[in-house]
Amino acid sequence: MGLALSAEQKDLLKIFKIEEQYIIPAFQRPYSWGYDQCYQLYTDLIKAFESNEDYFIGNIIISKSDNDKDELEIIDGQQRMITILLLFKVLHSFQPELKVLKQILKQEDWEGVEGKTRIRSEIFEENDGDYIDDIIEYSTNKLNERLEECLDKSNKINERKTKHKLELNALYFLFWLKYYENKNKNVKEFISFLLKRVYLLPIELTGKTKEEANSKALVIFETINNRGMNLEDADIFKAKLYQRAKNVNEERIFIDSWVDLKNSCNKLGVTIDDVFRYYSHIIRGKEGITSSEINLREFFTRTTYSPLEQKKYKDILDELFKIVEILEFIDEERVSRSEASTWIQLIDIYTNQYPKYAIITYLYCNELKVDEKFITFLTSLVRYVYHQGSTTTVKFEIYNMIKQLSAGVAIGSYEKDIDTSFFDNTGRLKFGFSLLAFYLGSKVSLPAYSIDRVITYRDMEGLSSDWNNVNKDLIVDQIGNLVVLDIPKKNLLLAKKKEYYLKSDLNEIKMIFSNEFTYEFFKERDKELKNRLVRFFKNSIYE
Repeated sequence: MGLALSAEQKDLLKIFKIEEQYIIPAFQRPYSWGYDQCYQLYTDLIKAFESNEDYFIGNIIISKSDNDKDELEIIDGQQRMITILLLFKVLHSFQPELKVLKQILKQEDWEGVEGKTRIRSEIFEENDGDYIDDIIEYSTNKLNERLEECLDKSNKINERKTKHKLELNALYFLFWLKYYENKNKNVKEFISFLLKRVYLLPIELTGKTKEEANSKALVIFETINNRGMNLEDADIFKAKLYQRAKNVNEERIFIDSWVDLKNSCNKLGVTIDDVFRYYSHIIRGKEGITSSEINLREFFTRTTYSPLEQKKYKDILDELFKIVEILEFIDEERVSRSEASTWIQLIDIYTNQYPKYAIITYLYCNELKVDEKFITFLTSLVRYVYHQGSTTTVKFEIYNMIKQLSAGVAIGSYEKDIDTSFFDNTGRLKFGFSLLAFYLGSKVSLPAYSIDRVITYRDMEGLSSDWNNVNKDLIVDQIGNLVVLDIPKKNLLLAKKKEYYLKSDLNEIKMIFSNEFTYEFFKERDKELKNRLVRFFKNSIYE
């Protein structure tokens, strides 16, 4: 796909006094600038004006399709574009006779008749489009009246009295400019400066259709954007689903459902992107795909098996909500003290997300309940990934598991014939193996736990004599020196640690910290825990 691109620095007059209308597409995020961003922009502009220096605001990325030449879609820069429009609206209240400001705020047809607001927002999560129209329609008197109504006794704007964020920012600009004018400053000259000596760099991408133009613009956006504010993939998927709903006149239903989905994800501490990632693995399993993953956006927008191409928007939402229900089930089981919580915690502490993809696929293809079949699956999954170690190469077998699960085939038990030396260097999985050894011996599930070392490098001087001549560097991270706690760990020396950890309700912890932690005791404990793990990998779970 070739990129038909043009970029030329333009002053604000050439940016805003045009025949086209700027469109903020549905996949964009709502307007979010507040006091800090507006004040920074305002003070920068005033400083440049008073210093008689040109000022460059930054880039905007826009797309233009051959089918809709009267519209320019803003792919990047909507925050500053809306804010600049608000500033021009406020300046119009100081110089209402300036026709150029009217032409900036609204389009004019070929006969000079006012038409649409210069910027139209199609974002549905907030009523930004209505808010922009609302502000642009304010008369000079109403704008000033709203400022008076929103000022408190200390002559500060009370945010709670404003209708929305756009009105609030417009009132900030009005407040600051009134103060500026009262200092006998010439606002008209400032307007001229803004129009002719303040610049943006519009990067324009074109295509035959909106979708093609947007796709090109997003490539440029993601290439040059280094502020960590890239659009999430879900923003693109949201727009596609919204358009599907719009085609059947069900925008309101979709908006309510999407907001519910977003709120559910927020409660779970996951993003909608995360849910789509899980969704992609479910689809991959059904399609029998075991090769490496492709980019999430490409998966859902450019593959023939994407549900965005095949299914109704309601069916897709139902499947996304089913994944959310699965995530809620996993969260509940994690702290339930059931047998499943043991294995779920072990997957949580593992060093990557691939095993979780398998769990979600299993639950998607089976009932949401803890039964022998689910426990057997979780046990086998833990056995496989922990034997493989901390590595992303587990993903290839995980992909095979997902394919099997999607076909209704149980995964193998992944038994391993190993000895205790396997656990002499557990690396990044040391805490995971410690938790596994604990659960294999205690049969008690903890809703919350912490893991600590019995002795640390700071304790070496106060240990019993049998620790002499022992290379303690090899001891600190051994399983025999790690303990699972039912209380928060604390960074204490061994003497104080004993006193604190005796508050634990776990018999093992009380036993360890009520006696001297000798080298002989460490060796016996280390041997016991490693033998426990060996039996697990040979498929004999509990002692």
